[in-house]
Amino acid sequence: MKKQLLTLLFGIFAMMAPQSKTSAQTLIHYWSFNNLFDTAMITPNIVGIHADFSIHDTSLAKILYAKLPGVSAAYSTYIDTVTPVASDSDIYNAQFSDTAGLALRVRNPSDSMGLLFYIPTIHYHNISLAFEMERTTSGAAVETYDYSIDSGVTFTTAGLSMTYDSIPVTHIFRLINVSFSDAVANSSKLVFRIQYSNGSNGTSGNHRYDNVTVMGDSITGPLNVTMNQPLGEPVYTLHPNPTSDNVIIDAAADGEKMVTIINEMGQTVYTATATGLHFAVNTSSLSQGSYYISVRENATGSAGTLKFIKQ
Repeated sequence: MKKQLLTLLFGIFAMMAPQSKTSAQTLIHYWSFNNLFDTAMITPNIVGIHADFSIHDTSLAKILYAKLPGVSAAYSTYIDTVTPVASDSDIYNAQFSDTAGLALRVRNPSDSMGLLFYIPTIHYHNISLAFEMERTTSGAAVETYDYSIDSGVTFTTAGLSMTYDSIPVTHIFRLINVSFSDAVANSSKLVFRIQYSNGSNGTSGNHRYDNVTVMGDSITGPLNVTMNQPLGEPVYTLHPNPTSDNVIIDAAADGEKMVTIINEMGQTVYTATATGLHFAVNTSSLSQGSYYISVRENATGSAGTLKFIKQ
């Protein structure tokens, strides 16, 4: 009887113990910067950079280099892009089989600036933000991190896995991963902020960022997946839908393209290259359910996303 009671108690404790996560997290937002502008934006005319991918809507996720409250209108700095050299190891955290390309370059003086990440987490929790970065010799030596859940009105560091980072001058990209408490779960107003010190007031030097991801675990299931598509670009079509073994894509332009299929959890389940105005994509290995297929033109970077059902 005593042995049976102990067995029962151990079983109850086992059920009460926290369970480890066994499934991969969902990609919520992603910036590759590969299709970003090639000219500088100068204060006060710096605008937000929308995500290349969002499980919600790319217009809802943006990165903005902004003056801190109370800073003079005359304060001047700028951002632009840079093409890292191979020795920079610009290879971390890329999604959708993206190759090395442009990186976002945040210029000094940065002592009165903040790099703001507007990253809604609607329907998600266990949020983490990852990005690769490097600095030049004259760039600020310290980054500090905080966040807001009221669209940037107030900021806090509560529950952050790290609140600052000392940045070495290695000219090699480092992967930085920041996790949040569940105070930021299911939020439409989450803003993550980076500020700069220790060498941030010079007229030379910069920090470089690439392959920014926001990940999380679903609470009630994801919303719509959308991809950036420049205005005026023709719309892609597919048939048949629903499908079993293949879908046929009627493309917007000839030439080589990257084709990516994403499931409803935001996970990439298929990547391939295709060429031409019409081509088939083999879906026979996919499980039944709904999927999103992204077509990105290698020559222009324009992209479109379509939804289909696998029977």
